[in-house]
Parts: sequence; structure tokens; C-alpha cells
Amino acid sequence: MKNLKQLIRQTIPTILMLMAFCTTMQAQNGVTVTGTVTDSAADPLIGASVVVKGNTSLGTVTDFDGNFQLKVPSESSVLVISYVGMTTKEFKIGKQRNFKVTLQDDTQLEEVVVVGYGQQKKASVVGAITQTTGEVLERAAGIGSVGAALTGNLPGIATIASTGQPGEEDPRIYIRGAAAWNQDAQPLILVDGVKREIKSVDVTSVATISVLKDASATAVYGVEGANGVILITTKRGQEGKAKIDVGFNATLKAVSKLPRKYDSYDGYMWRNQAIEHELAIGGNASWAYYRPQTFINNFRNQDHTVKPNYNSNGAYLGDYSQAERYPNVDWQDEMFKKTALSYNANLNIMGGTKFVKYFVSFDFQNEGDMTKIWDNRQGYEGGYAYNRLNVRSNLDFQITKTTMFKVNLAGSTAQQKTPRYYYGNNGEFFQQQKWAGAYKMAPNLFPVQFSDGSWGYYPLVSNIENSPQSVATSGYELGTITRIFTDFSLEQNLDFVTKGLIARGTISWDNQFNEGSRGISDLHTVKRAYMLPEDGQLLYENSIYEKTGFDFYGSATPAVQRKCRSSSSGVVSSVTTT
Repeated sequence: MKNLKQLIRQTIPTILMLMAFCTTMQAQNGVTVTGTVTDSAADPLIGASVVVKGNTSLGTVTDFDGNFQLKVPSESSVLVISYVGMTTKEFKIGKQRNFKVTLQDDTQLEEVVVVGYGQQKKASVVGAITQTTGEVLERAAGIGSVGAALTGNLPGIATIASTGQPGEEDPRIYIRGAAAWNQDAQPLILVDGVKREIKSVDVTSVATISVLKDASATAVYGVEGANGVILITTKRGQEGKAKIDVGFNATLKAVSKLPRKYDSYDGYMWRNQAIEHELAIGGNASWAYYRPQTFINNFRNQDHTVKPNYNSNGAYLGDYSQAERYPNVDWQDEMFKKTALSYNANLNIMGGTKFVKYFVSFDFQNEGDMTKIWDNRQGYEGGYAYNRLNVRSNLDFQITKTTMFKVNLAGSTAQQKTPRYYYGNNGEFFQQQKWAGAYKMAPNLFPVQFSDGSWGYYPLVSNIENSPQSVATSGYELGTITRIFTDFSLEQNLDFVTKGLIARGTISWDNQFNEGSRGISDLHTVKRAYMLPEDGQLLYENSIYEKTGFDFYGSATPAVQRKCRSSSSGVVSSVTTT
């Protein structure tokens, strides 16, 4: 046993020395490898670089036939094979001595751009063209409009959204500014080569968007491309197992920063101050509008408790609160909700075989509205709303090796809810209610609604409208728009004539169905009233003329006009802070 241990101790150093010697000999002798480098078309690549990874001094290039021969240090060496415009490949030598390498085109260097007459490599495009992908647009989570998603994602594109009305949120798009005085000078929009509205495409169905900006890029479209061209290509199926993508996002919307206004108390104080400064130069002409401090104090720290009220003679005037007699209304707060919810759900399925490839998508969008809806006590809720369902199916049939038949079927149905007497008026009512109500209305005119359910109104000026009452009591109309889009395209590869030549024919049919006049026509008479702040007398609209001779349009006897103007002379205009 002792002799065996001594033998092992003497043998191990000898073995290690022999291994080191063999390794040294192998490193000195090296390993010779050969190979051929070609492109994806099996054509030899001349001058491709073949080097040992980590030792660029050991390398060579391929000859006219794409062949190379190189001596490397050992079988553990790694070859790096590269060529300009091609993807780089690496191989470990191992026991292999001959290599056949095929390099693929570098798609990042030769990105394909959709142009008017097909596709080009990005490096060869000379016109002003920018491009983005659907993945980039989807980063703007919560935005269901493709036009709105373009904002900030492409240089030279300006978008202007003039309304936040649900269903009308698609912005106006300008490419390098407006090219004409005509406000309707919008760019030409093509979806898969067919002229269509941008709202006909869902964001999750977009593959790429190319924007053609200058004359050299849009010349193929003639005069229609004078304001630029937007080319939208939708996603298509790929060979392989079905891939299912499900998405859902919800957006909590809030009103953006709004100009703030002085309230009734501060408005009266500022007007008194202005009148005091006027007296030195303007005489007493404005003195009739001066209000005593005791009166102004009624608009601050108000009591909202409804209780019986009596005049100085002890006559009962009605049940109302101090805030109703001395209105101090924040119209922005009365017209807008704090938040509104919008959500979008979508389902995409793609896959296919060698014969047919498919892409199918379903998208549902609901747009919430920021308008606060007051109870009209009529059993319905007015206001604004918008729901839309988009469906798309893109099919590619490979009839022969050189012939492809494409079928695009798409459709959408959208229902828009609006106040009854507004529908179809291009958002004017929506904008009027927001601007007149939230920004221009004075805070001391009238409360939105009195305790007895009557709506506030101002009898001295006919064009002052109670905006919350108009939205709540106008009924509503449901407008439904259903669109169906069909494309049939046949492509024939003509490589046998000229490489890259393709003949394509397309037929498309579009149908649109509009339906309106559904909803509720609210024909009941709205009960409106105005309260005289001096004595707390509540005057109803239908009785003002009977009792005083004053009608809604300002016709009255001089004595009645003096009474009404005297009672309401404290009305202040909307004073905006900066």
C-alpha cells in the first residue's frame, strides 16, 4: 500500500508535464479551418471578414468565391464572420474543420419604408418621409384615436384638438403647418392603400404609419397630396401557431388647468374699488352700481340650510337658503366632474399556415365625459357618451409560389349620445355650454337649481343660459354610425421578368349606415325662476309678466324695468384671475 502511494505521487507530476507539453505543442501547431461565406441568395460574399474572437490580429477575408482558410490557436477558438450590411455570426471551432456560413441582411440597416408606389429601403429614400410603428403608438396608453396617438411621435406633425366631446376627439392633423388658407386642408389618409378616415383604424391594428411630407414624396398622389399623405398599413398574419394578445387599459380623465375667476364677494369688492377710483374723474355715473359692505358680506361664509324666510313686514317668502338668495356659484365646479373613466379592451389573434395567414382583431372603446349631469326629475339622464366596436380580419392566401390573394374585411359600429337639439351641429353646442357656462358666467347671477326644483335663470338678458339645465333637460339623441370596409387584392410576383417586380390589382367597397332620431324628446316645460336678492322674492318665469309686466325678452314698462334693474344691479361680470 505504501509503495502504491509513492508510485502515484511520482506519476502525477509526470502526467501534468506531459499534458502541458501537448498543449504547448497544439498551440504552436494550431488548427486549420476552411469555409465558404454566402448571402441569403447563396451568392458568394467577397471580402467578408473572418477573425478569431478576442484576437483581431488572427484573421483573413474571403476570396472571389467566398472561400477562406485560417489557422486558429485551438479547438476552443471562436470565429467571428462579418460583412457590411449583414448580420454578424460567431462559431466555435470544436471538432469541425470546414464551415458553410450564410449571412442574412441586417434589417436594421435596411429598414423598409412604405411609400406611394410600394416599399423602399430606408437608405434609398430621398423624399421627406418619417415612419413609426404600432408598438410606438400603443405606448400612449388610454388613447383610442390613431390621430391623437401621433402627437409627439413623429417630427413635423402637429395635431390640434378643439373639443373633448366623446366621439369627436380626433384632432386636426397638419404636416409641416397648413399648406393652404382652407381650414379643411387635411392630409390625404390611405389605409392599406385605400382612401379612408383615420378613425376607421384601431391603434392595436396598426403595423406601420408613414408620413410623406414634401413634394418629392407626395408627387405620385397629385393635388390630393398637397397637404401631405399619411399611409397606414395594418397588421397581417404570420406562419405558425395562433398567437393571442389580449389588452385592457383604463384612463381616469380630469379637467386640465382652467382659468380661475373671482367669486361674487371678490368681484363686488373689486368693482366697488373701481367705482371709487372713477368718482374723481367720472362723476357719479357709476355710483348706482356701488354696493354696501353689509350686502357684499352676504356672499361669504354662506349658510346652505334651507329654512323659512320672511320679509321686513313679516310676509312669508318661501323656504330657501342664504346661498340661493345670494348666489356665489363656481360654474366650473357645477359643470365638470372631478374625474371621468374611459376604457379600451382589445383582442388580437394572428397565425397561419403556408397556404393562409390570418390576423383578426376586436376592439371596444368607451369614452366617459367630464360634464356633470344634474337630476332633471324626468326619469332619464342626459349628457354625452360614446361607445365604439371595431372588428378587422386580414387574410393572405398563397395560391401559388408567386401568386397571393389578400382579403381585408373591417367594420365598426359607434353610438354617440348628445343633447337632443344639438346632434349633428359639429360640436357647437358642446363648446358653447363649456365656454358660456364655465368661463363667461358671472358667479352671482343665479344658482343652478333652487330648493323647490326650479332652475335658475336671469330675466334681464335673454342670451344668458343656465348651461347645466340645458344639458340635463334637453332630452338626448343616440346617433349610430356603422361602417363596413372590404378590400380584395391579387399580387403576382414577376421575378422571372425583373427581380423585385410585382403586379397588384385591388378592388374595394365601403359602406356606411347612419341612424339618428332615437332617444328622448323632452317636451315638458322647464320650471325656471329668479330671486331678487334685496327682498328674497322668487319670481317664476311664467308668472313674471303676469305679476310685473316684464317678459323674458326685456319688454316691460319703465317702472318695472327700474325695479328689476335695481334689484339685480349687483350682477358682476366674470372676472378672470391670471
